[in-house]
Amino acid sequence: MKVLDMHTHSNHSDGTNSVSQLMKKAKNRSLELYSITDHDGISSQQEAVELSRVHNINYIPGVEINAEFPTLMDILGYGIDINSEELKEKLKFLSEKRIERNIKMIELLREENFNITYEEVLEFAGSETVGRPHIAGLMIQKGYGTTISEIIETYLTRGKKCFLERVKFSPKETIRIIKETGGTAVLAHPFKLRINNEQLENLIVELKYYGLDGIEAFHYSHSPEFTNYIINLAQKYNMLITAGSDFHGNNKPFVTFGVVLENQMACNIFSEFKDLII
Repeated sequence: MKVLDMHTHSNHSDGTNSVSQLMKKAKNRSLELYSITDHDGISSQQEAVELSRVHNINYIPGVEINAEFPTLMDILGYGIDINSEELKEKLKFLSEKRIERNIKMIELLREENFNITYEEVLEFAGSETVGRPHIAGLMIQKGYGTTISEIIETYLTRGKKCFLERVKFSPKETIRIIKETGGTAVLAHPFKLRINNEQLENLIVELKYYGLDGIEAFHYSHSPEFTNYIINLAQKYNMLITAGSDFHGNNKPFVTFGVVLENQMACNIFSEFKDLII
């Protein structure tokens, strides 16, 4: 058995571990392949690249970009040019819109008599990159709930009164941004799309036409049966597969760092992505 992890989050987005802590985890678990894929941002990447060389880790720069879709669609970018000005500008735009959204959601929470401010959330998060888990974490600290998932599901998810949609790029534009910066585009956690297999196959055909390279087959939300379905679907359309834990540290305490795979599967994934190791 071999271990790799191509989908993790640092405290530069909504994870709770620093880049240094994640790199030590990758080293301690002897990952065959590793990537940090923060949401809509690459501020963690320079440090990650430098530390990967210190620890001799097979590291691929990554990002996870949320795309327009009726449910949750995220597209992972691997081997992106972390010095690309276009990529930085596109992600800066999303970051600015994310800040506006967070401020407005906090205003809605205050209208529901929750005594929190954006400044307090920033302090709680310890960075300027704030997500719903940080808002929920502060609310727990103030005694408004017991778990992050409880607060998000009650107030900060689609259909709830304090939730606002994010500004996103279309799937076509998201894939274009990744590809034009030299990256490989992979559809993250397809089970979270909440569509049936026929709809998913049709979507994969469409996204492949736009330039999608692969599909994340191994993810905590996938049953073994669904994982096998994704592997077969990827083979049918000559696409790559990836494996990622979607590790967020304490913000997703039920998710374990690293994905354990049969040797042949791990070797196949490594072979397909080895040229992206920096």
